Amino acid sequence: MPETELRLIADLPTALTFEVRDGTVYRAAAPRQVWLDDQPVLTTEINVFTLRHLVPDRVYRVRVGTAEMVVCTASLRAIVDPRRFGARGDGISDDTAALQAAISACPAEGLVRIAGGDYLTGPLFLKSCMALEIAKDARLLGQKDMTRWPVLPAILPDATGGDGAYLGTWEGEAVDCHAGLINILSAHDVAIYGEGLIDAQAGFDSWWRHPKAPFERDGLTAWRPRLLFIVDSEHVTVEGIRVQNSPSWTVHPVNSRWLTFGNMQIAAPADSPNTDGLNPESCTDVTIAGVHFTVGDDCIALKSGKIGMAKKRLRPTRRVSISNCWMQDGHGAVVIGSEMACGVYQVTVQNCLFTGTDRGLRLKTRRGRGADAVGHQIRFENIEMHGVGTAFVINSFYWCDPDGKTDYVADRKARPVDAGTPVLGGLCLKNIRCEGVRHAAIYLLGLPEQPIDGIEVDGFYARYDPQAEAGEPDMAATISAVRHVGVYISAARNVRLTGLDIDGQQGEKIILEDVT
Repeated sequence: MPETELRLIADLPTALTFEVRDGTVYRAAAPRQVWLDDQPVLTTEINVFTLRHLVPDRVYRVRVGTAEMVVCTASLRAIVDPRRFGARGDGISDDTAALQAAISACPAEGLVRIAGGDYLTGPLFLKSCMALEIAKDARLLGQKDMTRWPVLPAILPDATGGDGAYLGTWEGEAVDCHAGLINILSAHDVAIYGEGLIDAQAGFDSWWRHPKAPFERDGLTAWRPRLLFIVDSEHVTVEGIRVQNSPSWTVHPVNSRWLTFGNMQIAAPADSPNTDGLNPESCTDVTIAGVHFTVGDDCIALKSGKIGMAKKRLRPTRRVSISNCWMQDGHGAVVIGSEMACGVYQVTVQNCLFTGTDRGLRLKTRRGRGADAVGHQIRFENIEMHGVGTAFVINSFYWCDPDGKTDYVADRKARPVDAGTPVLGGLCLKNIRCEGVRHAAIYLLGLPEQPIDGIEVDGFYARYDPQAEAGEPDMAATISAVRHVGVYISAARNVRLTGLDIDGQQGEKIILEDVT
């Protein structure tokens, strides 16, 4: 067993969040005792935990087993109560104006504390150098009236009429979209935390009714909002809260850096459309630790826009750490793409638990994403999967959306490498354990004209669900339904497979086509 390591995830005014790394996945076999200044304060088996009700700007000594840290809570200048500004918290009255007034009045290093009720609101806009706390006895509820959600324009012009700043987005393009329930726009040093609930209250009677078309009203046409929308911001921390029923992607940071998401719960019904959990897009230095997902689409999807945005402003996604998360349901547990025209680099996923997702580790791209659509230096380590359809999949023929359903995308024969040809490689999987696989353990489709370059697998255990029916390992034109496939790799080079422990597959354990 590796030596216990204690890591600080978030330092907040009244809370500290930590991660234990000792080789266990998401949780330990037995509860651990957490000590604060030589006093036992918490017993938990979960690897990411939070100590709450602390004093701001105070030094604490925290110990778990043999691991110890000395840390300090963030400073706090003032606490703002929205009820002093007229918020009712009765779940019926519209509290939008009172909540926004409290946020606007919050001084630097201040805290807006929402407590003691249900607060019905439209979109709110946070600002720099503040914290928003949702207390355990509070719920922030989104307005069901869609006309109460303002529209964010795609582009803000500069003084000459050119592109001054990008604001509204939808699936990798700059387009008008509705503001999120919570918005952090061009801000820094912002925290959202607590033990309360944010429920956007989306449903099939509102935002989910027409998922593939924008909404039109008052002469404006705009796409669905997110629950939490972060644009051009830095040093943002989201901790502890439960978020659910987003109109579309739940948490969506764009063009932002130094982001932390810890000890959260993100939920949406299994049949809700495009309710991805957490989608960093063109972001750098992102930490995701201890997040529990049960969503209607991908749990985590790392993106960097479509080729139109890449031509205007090349901003890759870089340096992403995902650890000790539980992806309970969803289409993909950890996904890269498919909108990745600016590239995705230096990703580490470790100590995570996947249960019941359609795919486990998933990379998806296609012709037309662009020559800068590079996926490289991606490492998956110490991961457990239970009841997953396909454990590890790469799909270079991803066909979703109208621009994917073309002969150019679907052609399995080599085409000339051009400005739209994506690049994948530098992938490493180590110590992966899968039980109850339905379709395939490893299923990798590279482009014949641009093979996947560099795949290393070191330690991969897979057993199959005996009751599984055949199904598609991923979404591509002409892909066949399969059942209990071992390792299938097409169009790849520099492949190294060691430590494979796969049993119960149908046919050959390893099938290689156009692999060097």
